Amino acid sequence: MAKIFKYFIFTALISILAISISYAKTLKGKVELDWPLLSQQERTKTINHYKDLLFKDIQRKIDMKQFEGGKKDPNVRINRTALKKGLRNLGERELAGFYFLGKILVIYGVKYFEDKYHIYYYDAMGRLKYVDILDKPHDEYPHVSYKYDNNGKFKEVSYYISEYDQYVFDKDGDFKGRWYFEKLYDKKAKVIMSRKLP
Repeated sequence: MAKIFKYFIFTALISILAISISYAKTLKGKVELDWPLLSQQERTKTINHYKDLLFKDIQRKIDMKQFEGGKKDPNVRINRTALKKGLRNLGERELAGFYFLGKILVIYGVKYFEDKYHIYYYDAMGRLKYVDILDKPHDEYPHVSYKYDNNGKFKEVSYYISEYDQYVFDKDGDFKGRWYFEKLYDKKAKVIMSRKLP
């Protein structure tokens, strides 16, 4: 009986130790994004789920007269200087820079705290390139964002799970990638673009 009890205790301790080591390894890795860990089949299934969700009723063209005042960024110099200095929150607005090779500013976004249903994107010269129209205020999640170019043509749609986690599809329903914090991952979980966030 004593031998059976010792064997039981020994087996229990080994099991606890194995679980502890496994748990410690999980914590040590600090994996926050599941995208690279999923199989290609699982990623494809997730992409198709969001595509079906987003491409039900999309307005392909909008009237851009409502954005006439924003054709040029009124704060282009201040915003570009702030981006160079790494400043993202300017009090009444937030900035996000999108870079080629992590260094060359291609486009930047301006989110005004007063205007919770639009985000404006300008090229490096401060000319309006795109406008996001949101179905909910930008601080409520999840929400959907529809992107239109400066001629009012539909360009892409994004599903915002959280502020830093979005699935993006182009106008034809092709998957562009999943933004997770500052990196854009393609369908094979490769990083294809970066951005600098507030």
